[in-house]
Amino acid sequence: MQSRLENRQFIDRSPVTSHRLIDTLASSWCRRNRPESMNTDWGQSLLAAGLLAAVRTTGNADAREYLRRWLTYHLGTGVHVTYFVGSWSIGLLYPQVIEVFPEFEAPLRSAAGRIYRMIRHTAIRNGDGVILHNVDLPHIYIDTIYYSASVLSRLGATLGSSDWLPDALAQLRSHLAILRDPASGFFIHCEENLSGRRSEGAWARGNGWVAMTCAELLASRALKGPERREVEAVLVELVERLLPLQTRGGLWRTILTDRSSYEETSASAMYLFAMLHARRLGLKTPPLDNAIARAQRGLRRNVDGEGRLMGCSEGTWPGTVAYYKGLACGEWWWGTGAMLLALSVDEE
Repeated sequence: MQSRLENRQFIDRSPVTSHRLIDTLASSWCRRNRPESMNTDWGQSLLAAGLLAAVRTTGNADAREYLRRWLTYHLGTGVHVTYFVGSWSIGLLYPQVIEVFPEFEAPLRSAAGRIYRMIRHTAIRNGDGVILHNVDLPHIYIDTIYYSASVLSRLGATLGSSDWLPDALAQLRSHLAILRDPASGFFIHCEENLSGRRSEGAWARGNGWVAMTCAELLASRALKGPERREVEAVLVELVERLLPLQTRGGLWRTILTDRSSYEETSASAMYLFAMLHARRLGLKTPPLDNAIARAQRGLRRNVDGEGRLMGCSEGTWPGTVAYYKGLACGEWWWGTGAMLLALSVDEE
């Protein structure tokens, strides 16, 4: 089965610049949605991070105004920082958000401090110090590392704090050790903390969180020496496992090792983001130019005539392989956000 795309007219498949595609995606989203209706949960903040990247890359006026209204609304009503890891996700916008919107510096720094203290000192952890996903889901989820380790790296630099790195690396190590699938070498979605019950299959977006976490940690100047080489090794190994599984269409399937599962765009955008960073950093991966070009073409083919990135699987609970393969696809915050971030890498 190929990507579950609606039967719509898609954009011209002739070569387009990253700038043009960034503006197409960003302006389309902003034209069709109200920023006040978008909260600061994990998917929406990932979209906001992508829109911020669009502002910094192309100067997109629609994205700037959208973010200005979004920040005005949420900083006015209060950014709610809870035990749920998704509530920390506005931290993905740091430090660039303050550079682009200096008028919001005071409330943004206040929110940054609350998120940082929550992760470092208040987050729910098991007896081994592993951060658990939420009060009602006190389990070990693969996406937790992105919304803890990546956010810590960004906020640590913003706040001038130096105690974040050991915790960020500990979360990366522990989550990967627990959630690795010995059959495939990839990572599963979730393990219940007490029962040990595990989800099935190498879920593509889950492995995308791993790839993005490593890429963003490697962007930190604080990561040096053996610790840097450790994170590089994780990303290189993951990329090496991914390359043979890229489809003829340039994407990756929602269950990476299952040829009957559909191609999925949010995970593919995350892999593109990570591979672009790996190439820029000169990591010792196999040659990436061809895989990157194919992924770029494949993702562009999934942008429809309205400027929407389609083919992104809906919000996902841990489950069986059959469950993941049965999820509906369309346009979602996290897919568009990851796509905008990936398109902006080579333009920074």
